[in-house]
Amino acid sequence: MKTIKFTTLSLFGMILLSIGSIHAEEMQHDHDFRNPGYVNQDSYISNNIFEVENLAYYGDWDSNRVFVIDVDNMKLLTIVDETGDGPYGIDQQGAEKAYALTRKTESLTVVDNYTIENAGIIPLQHKPRSTNYNTDTGLTAVSGGDKPLTSIINVEHDQVVNVIGYDELTTPQDFGGTLSTGHPLWLDDSRFFMLDRAYRQIQLWDKNNSSKPLSALSTTTSVHHLFQPSADTMNGSDEKIFYAVAEGNQSEIISPSIIRFEVRGEKLVKTGEVELSSHHSGLDPSLMGSHHADFHPDGIHIYIGSAEGHVFVINKDTMEVVKMINAGPGAGHTTFAPMWDLAIVTNHNATYMTVINTKNHTWKKNIEVAASADPSYKSQAHTSGVSLDMKYFYSAASHDAVFFEIDLETLEVTRTLELDNGDANILMGSFIWNGDGVNM
Repeated sequence: MKTIKFTTLSLFGMILLSIGSIHAEEMQHDHDFRNPGYVNQDSYISNNIFEVENLAYYGDWDSNRVFVIDVDNMKLLTIVDETGDGPYGIDQQGAEKAYALTRKTESLTVVDNYTIENAGIIPLQHKPRSTNYNTDTGLTAVSGGDKPLTSIINVEHDQVVNVIGYDELTTPQDFGGTLSTGHPLWLDDSRFFMLDRAYRQIQLWDKNNSSKPLSALSTTTSVHHLFQPSADTMNGSDEKIFYAVAEGNQSEIISPSIIRFEVRGEKLVKTGEVELSSHHSGLDPSLMGSHHADFHPDGIHIYIGSAEGHVFVINKDTMEVVKMINAGPGAGHTTFAPMWDLAIVTNHNATYMTVINTKNHTWKKNIEVAASADPSYKSQAHTSGVSLDMKYFYSAASHDAVFFEIDLETLEVTRTLELDNGDANILMGSFIWNGDGVNM
């Protein structure tokens, strides 16, 4: 199989690729496995047996299959069956394979990106939540769904080489639900972060030492994920500074927040925190809750959605909320489209997505994408993508099982694809784009 270089890609880095102003080799970064998002959403590959250039993978939470979509022709390409129950994320692990995170089973399923077939099961000591693939070492960290454990897998051989953490069942009660851990993240070739949600800790572990963490930082509530600005907006000292989404707790009336901390040797040191409810006195923490944040392309502002229906804009330097934008119920992920100075917000409990003008952080438009919405289910998927030419945005109406395309110039839904006559629940996945990656 002929392939071209793989790397994770920040959505706001796509603009650099589309205008051709910066080549991948000019953007080399020592830690390109630190993708700004929470899963390995993108990969780059030049060929597959179907000769289809751009693909979207989405798991069906209600069954044991993965839908693979031909994005350009807006059609179902194939279905990967017998994955194990509850495939949620479909995380890319380099150019050659993806892992289907079957959160209802103690295993994950390997998907071959060339044949696009089920390539076997990897047994685990825990249910999987999500992964972070280290491009430098070829190792991926798989966080635990029901236990505060992380499995370290050699991706070339699909073999678990170590299991780190605590082999005990936990059921956290903060806003983000009962999953034992948040999304993992490698710090370097040896150390990684495990987010222990039950104990409300950010833990730093060594992949070769399973006895105890190197350091642990207690947090106000469970942490969903860690993130950093794009590498091209950071200087050298910023590489050790991280930002964490503390999800909040509605019953305990604790606001969601952004925590800033620094890695100093083996120690995690908190350097700032801003509660979203601090923006004004009318905000009620018993209605709030967050699970994802993203950096604006300027590398200064953070966009974070909250369950009551707002997106908060935070200045990372002052750690203050500088703007609050109306969105929809369940406001979560933000996808940036820098060529258009736009951001599109996933509203998990609404029928519409919200478009924001990122020049002045203001509401621009709502786009209807789902037939129905309710707090008891997610109407929109976690995973979205932007085409490499920055013309189209793609995502899914999860509960309707509809994959859709939005024209970024007209901000209208242009094409849709219903999967299995609407009898599926597509919540998360990944994209394969036929092009060189930009190291960010």
